[in-house]
Amino acid sequence: MKTTIVIVTFKSTIIHKCIKSLSKKFKIIVVENSNNIKFKRNIESKYKNTRCILSGSNLGYARANNIGLKKVKTKYALIINPDVIISTEQIRKFESYAKINEKFSILGPNSNGFIETVTSSFDRKSIKKKKYFNFIKNLIKNKKIFEIDFIPGWCMFLNMKEAKRINYFDKNFFLYFEDKDICKSFEKKNKKMFVLSYIKIHHIFGSSVDTNEKNRLYNFRDWHLYWSSFYYHRKHYGFFSSLLIHFSKLIRFFLLKNFYIIINNKNLYELYKARLSGLVSQILNRTAFSSIISKID
Repeated sequence: MKTTIVIVTFKSTIIHKCIKSLSKKFKIIVVENSNNIKFKRNIESKYKNTRCILSGSNLGYARANNIGLKKVKTKYALIINPDVIISTEQIRKFESYAKINEKFSILGPNSNGFIETVTSSFDRKSIKKKKYFNFIKNLIKNKKIFEIDFIPGWCMFLNMKEAKRINYFDKNFFLYFEDKDICKSFEKKNKKMFVLSYIKIHHIFGSSVDTNEKNRLYNFRDWHLYWSSFYYHRKHYGFFSSLLIHFSKLIRFFLLKNFYIIINNKNLYELYKARLSGLVSQILNRTAFSSIISKID
């Protein structure tokens, strides 16, 4: 087999549907972001072609993927979220294209949510240079294969030779922007990324993590969203450029946090407190592995 499948999970149950859609001939590496030995035994007993690695604790998406990628011996790796449904036939199509165009760094499929994700303003500097909305929509309509500078992390077909050269994902990211960052790293080295729009997958958004504590989860995610946003822009454009991009958010989050505590809206207070804390923590160059993680785990 030319492709190894890498799936990062965190207390996920939907992963069984994902694995069942794949051929038993593929080698699958599951990296579970916990120390759940019961989860590992369950996965490995049900799927003989699957190895489950326990990270020991919640290391985040980038570090966990790196653990899996460093175990890959094949020419290609397919990174997918546990809530992605992709068939063996679709993976074969990736391999077929890779055979005739070996100079790519990442290949991606078309899927629900693709246009919305790619056209969202993750990179505040890049979005000003490109009219993403019309650009992407026209390409999706008219071309089966097109070059792009960002492929969402829920389904990435990686050229392992190129991935090794940039040392995989940046381990400083815990959640969000790690996919944008690896694409930016490839772009800086003039490496090509392509979407094969004739490969269509289904992504079940919001189903990778099972939780009943929605407010705490939203706060956790937003803390990391804004930490990662500041870090990404700081890494690629410099501290002052990132500060300028995020300054209005700093002021807004500060004002809203205080407004909601005055009117006694605890949920919105905690939300804007988390957002502000994420930004401030990265401005102060603190690691993303903060106390907020231990509260969620």
